[in-house]
Amino acid sequence: MSNKRLSDSTVSAIRMASILLGFILIVAAFLSDKIGLSIGGGFSSNQIGFIAAGAVLIFAGFMGRKFPGFYRGVALILMNLVVVMVLFEFLSLVLVKIIDPERFRIPAMKIEELGTFDNIESPVVVGKYAPFVIWRSNPEMTNDSVTVSNEGYRVTPGSSRDSDAYLVFLFGGSAMWGVNVPDSCTIGAYLQRDLTEMMDGPVAVRNLAQLAHSSTQEIIELMLQLRSGNVPDIVIFYDGFNDVWGAYESGIAGAHHTLKAITERVEGSPEAFGMGSPIENLINNSNTSLLFTTLKARGIIFSEEEPEIVTYSTMGIDADSLSEEIARLYYGNCGVVDALAEVYGFEYMIIWQPNIWCGEKPLTDYEKTIYEGEFEFFPAGRDPDLKTLLVKTYEEFENSITDSEHFFSFENIFDRIEDEVYNDYAGVHVRPWANELIAEEILRLLP
Repeated sequence: MSNKRLSDSTVSAIRMASILLGFILIVAAFLSDKIGLSIGGGFSSNQIGFIAAGAVLIFAGFMGRKFPGFYRGVALILMNLVVVMVLFEFLSLVLVKIIDPERFRIPAMKIEELGTFDNIESPVVVGKYAPFVIWRSNPEMTNDSVTVSNEGYRVTPGSSRDSDAYLVFLFGGSAMWGVNVPDSCTIGAYLQRDLTEMMDGPVAVRNLAQLAHSSTQEIIELMLQLRSGNVPDIVIFYDGFNDVWGAYESGIAGAHHTLKAITERVEGSPEAFGMGSPIENLINNSNTSLLFTTLKARGIIFSEEEPEIVTYSTMGIDADSLSEEIARLYYGNCGVVDALAEVYGFEYMIIWQPNIWCGEKPLTDYEKTIYEGEFEFFPAGRDPDLKTLLVKTYEEFENSITDSEHFFSFENIFDRIEDEVYNDYAGVHVRPWANELIAEEILRLLP
């Protein structure tokens, strides 16, 4: 009898504690604004959750002797639910790999070649914050074929450290940086090799290009170098695509890559950091969610039209005026370079880079898939508005060239080449031998 009375006493204590805790949760939910537990007025999802949890605890507390059985039943249901979710998560991952292996191939390639997981669906460029230029490459990208210095620059093999070396600065985006090629096959590496053979003294080619950098960021980087006392003999800019891209996605000429996403992060927007509710974040990052996304993308379930991309066109901005403004601002930046060159005494070259949507290159089957944008994760590639803006801006650049001593267009450099030049969805990254061809053309044009 004593054990039964003890059991009754224990159950009674648990019941009372459950009821008391339930009331505390409900009262805390209603008073959270006044006692400083909430940062705003109204009911948040957390407050609603507190009320629901409190109601369940109070209900359980009034169940009497049925409380232990209720507790065990709920625990068993929750445990079985967790087991089912884990199994379904694993099954979802297997099904996604079977249905859409391409979804994992590209990130795997990025890990192998760049030494980091560059999530191509992420709205923010990958890199480490750097004052004034916003980002530079992460040294953790270094692997067997890619070397990034502690300062965030791609290393050029053979570059001399001699203070009297002929110093070359290279600026540009990912194409000049050397995406998809090892250190020895970047444009800078080929320039280093050939200049070393041509010149009597030491040569130092410094690759200061950065993933997704636009011309304004490049000029700021040049100014930082000059301010530090690093004055080159010649500066080579290799631009075009990123200046167009920044305007394409933001509608603002001269904007840098992912302007909206970076603005939201600087201003502390919760969405920019994925700061949804814990349950929402858990669901969105699950393999189950990935499976449903894949099935929808393939039209297997819930077939729907591709969501509209927010671009200059959807903002009501016409390509003619925007392309003119992009070219005008770019030449304004070139004016800054010219002024710096006169003060510091260096030569410079401005090169408009090739891309798959401009020029007359005969395309291989793979290059046709790039041209048509047949990559699920890069919808801009099949957006005619991107192609239109690229073509018009390139025309503006070429029509505005007045000084052939400094300005050059490589738009047609691959027009007579039938071999496969472009090697990924971006339409600007090329194979090693193509980088070598570009380097040879730069050498031919050196002042």
